[in-house]
Amino acid sequence: MDEALVSLLRDLGMSEYEAKTLYALFRLREGDAKTISEHAGVPRTKVYEILEEFVRDGYVTELDTRPRRYVVADPIRVLRLIIKEKKEGLERIEKRLETIGKLIPVLSENEEITGNYILRFKRPETLVGIIGDETDEKTIIGVTPKSSDILHRLNGKHVKSPFDFILTGKAVYIPLAPLGEPARETTVVVFQDPNIVDVFRRWLNERGV
Repeated sequence: MDEALVSLLRDLGMSEYEAKTLYALFRLREGDAKTISEHAGVPRTKVYEILEEFVRDGYVTELDTRPRRYVVADPIRVLRLIIKEKKEGLERIEKRLETIGKLIPVLSENEEITGNYILRFKRPETLVGIIGDETDEKTIIGVTPKSSDILHRLNGKHVKSPFDFILTGKAVYIPLAPLGEPARETTVVVFQDPNIVDVFRRWLNERGV
């Protein structure tokens, strides 16, 4: 196995299993899940799940055969597509962080910030399940067009926003990418520090939210 290529795929955001599965397909160019699993050294149940994602992402073509076969016609095109998506994702995160950064100047003023952490999960709907019990009529939810279907499941006041956020009485939840946007992993920054929650609430009050 070409460890350099597998390492590159990991650096581009793939998990170990994803990188090995795509590498196996690059070598085979075409194969069924069993064959790909054997060449990749990845459990077949995981290979099925990964191949479904690759088909959705446009990296792999699924053939209507029995058993199903999967094809990578041009590995270089796939690598360029992954790199392009990575660049676009980083640009979106950079723009969102610029906006979010304006809301929390208190970070540079406080010696100690406590209780903050990061959530990561596969399905964006998971966030609704995690904090559903924490939201009530006092919750303020910033909604972008892409995330509206997901975030409207939460209790609270929904407002149009340039980025997604959920402000509860306990914390501010800020996804680093729109929740309605396809992604391999959803990352949410959670600010529990009362100073940050207060700054965010005052910033919204100034805008009549």
